[in-house]
Amino acid sequence: FYRIGFSFEEMIAMMFNDTCNVIGVEEFSIFDSELEKLIKSGEYVLGNKSLTKEPLSAVTRNEDREWSDIVTWAIRALIQGEMNGLMRNPQLCNNDTILESNSTRLNYDQSVYCVGNYGEIFNRRFGENKRSSMNTINKGSPMIYSTPLGNIFGTKNDFQVMEEVIDGGVLKLVKSRKGDVLRCGVVVSFDDVNITSVDYCHVLAAALFNGDFEAVEFLTFRENDDIAYESLSHGIIDALAGAVVNFEGDVDRGFSYSTPYYYRDKESSVE
Repeated sequence: FYRIGFSFEEMIAMMFNDTCNVIGVEEFSIFDSELEKLIKSGEYVLGNKSLTKEPLSAVTRNEDREWSDIVTWAIRALIQGEMNGLMRNPQLCNNDTILESNSTRLNYDQSVYCVGNYGEIFNRRFGENKRSSMNTINKGSPMIYSTPLGNIFGTKNDFQVMEEVIDGGVLKLVKSRKGDVLRCGVVVSFDDVNITSVDYCHVLAAALFNGDFEAVEFLTFRENDDIAYESLSHGIIDALAGAVVNFEGDVDRGFSYSTPYYYRDKESSVE
């Protein structure tokens, strides 16, 4: 038989009280938990087979190519930073809250100087030596991964984008907003926010506001919740971080997915 747990804590409790002897959980939720200590002590065994490898990315509306490119290039700046030894440096973090109206003048180095390169962010949140091969920088090894297909949305008319967002563009909308702040949605999984997604929102803010990585407001959404995509479509949020890349959402539903910044493993832990 099988049981469904609605949170990481509930699933761990079912294993501890012998309701289940095998559980499938997201790998990042194990880090720094009581379960990780028991795995290291040999009381439990972490399986070596991944059930899924879901690419997480940031999502934007696809009618604004300029904004989608900004979101993607902020992620690529983190990867480029690690490749070239560029690291977090508070002395080079400008933090001047000025938002450029021309996307070509954005300083993506500020994403790295103010928040850190990809490796620094990963190690800070998950710990040293926690990166799987799929989340390491590619230096010549093969890296081909199929994007998941599937219908996670409703009909095509479910998401109607506001006209003022289409006409003005998201960059102009953010610049004209009172307080100069990015509104970033973050997907919550197992009652926990994927911290790398929070970091990515700070990264995007740093690129937009020339170093002011704190110029961001967060809204959280449940995984697979259409409200997140409705909020993105109606301009309530500017970008949605932590969403699983989906072919149908990209091609048929009016959204654009950035370069994936994390491949989430779901693994089995066996007593």
